[in-house]
Amino acid sequence: MPSPLNSLLILTGAVWLNLAHAHTVGNDHCDEAYFTQEASGVRCSDKHIKFSSIGLPAKDHTLMLGITATNQQFPVAHDYQFEITRQPIVATQKIKPDSGPIGVAVNGVPLFHPTTQGPVDRATGLRPNALAAGELDECGGHAGRGDDYHYHIAPLCLIQQLGEVAIEQEKRPIGFAMDGYPIHALGWFDKANTVENELDACRGMVDSTGQYFYNVKTTSDWDILNCFNGEPTGFAKDRFNMRLNKNGKEITGLPLRISVSSYKDQVVGNDVCRVMQGTLQKEQLLTTDGSVTELRNEKVTIFYCNAHCYGNFEEADRRSTFRGRVAYYELETSACPAAFDVSSFNTTFAYFGPAQTDKGKQPTKKQ
Repeated sequence: MPSPLNSLLILTGAVWLNLAHAHTVGNDHCDEAYFTQEASGVRCSDKHIKFSSIGLPAKDHTLMLGITATNQQFPVAHDYQFEITRQPIVATQKIKPDSGPIGVAVNGVPLFHPTTQGPVDRATGLRPNALAAGELDECGGHAGRGDDYHYHIAPLCLIQQLGEVAIEQEKRPIGFAMDGYPIHALGWFDKANTVENELDACRGMVDSTGQYFYNVKTTSDWDILNCFNGEPTGFAKDRFNMRLNKNGKEITGLPLRISVSSYKDQVVGNDVCRVMQGTLQKEQLLTTDGSVTELRNEKVTIFYCNAHCYGNFEEADRRSTFRGRVAYYELETSACPAAFDVSSFNTTFAYFGPAQTDKGKQPTKKQ
């Protein structure tokens, strides 16, 4: 039998071990220091944390690079007003989110479910996974159909920006879920803080004070949360105008397999010109003479300055006898800023034929 001293040592060791793995994340997050400078006007009441943002991360974060499948949208400043509840209500049944927002990061960039709003696969019953589809940049985000930048996985660059002291020692959250519970990244830098085996089905757990929190997966696929432990509430308002083309119609862009090699935006005169370059992997393209040619591994540029200065790919309205879709490159340069040089872009395949609503002659395939 072990001696009383040894028993005490064993018991003490067990207690120490439990304390070593006990985490206290707290529930008082009403401190502007918890947020980056991209989140402005942080203010609190007993019921809510409120702040504003333009929905874009720090300027030194990589945007759009690493994407191999793009919907041709650009990260554009929005006007978000966030309101996070400080009084989460535990859900009687865990709510599994579909594609769409699930929360907001501490830099004011929305957090989304891993899946896109693409069609449900009949075999799996699931929508496409944004990461698996190649739609996310090196920071874990992309621009959505409303030119809204958001993360579909843990915000990789933001976590690096916050750093080990904030994440592991001060245990500051990296964001908040729609139900009001904080989201952490314990174990990201210090594996001794790993809580992966303690998480519930929603990727959450209770700390030593009884505070519930979510913890992102610190390895690929960097999941944020799998379900809501609390009742999700409307947490954001946004005022934003979509980009328009020369006909006054909203530009949403055709999803294409473009490996993005560069993205930049610059103020040129009265416009903000956004330019994204990359390699179009494969696409059937309608040409001005009405025929169809196939592009493979073509260097392309999509850009937008204003409703009369842009270039992007759209799907041809006219039906052809070819398998798969036929796209065309719409180029409009009648009001480009004088300092904006379109001539440096590859636009040799631009379409200048009849309006796409014309149901006339069927295109023919070039040999």
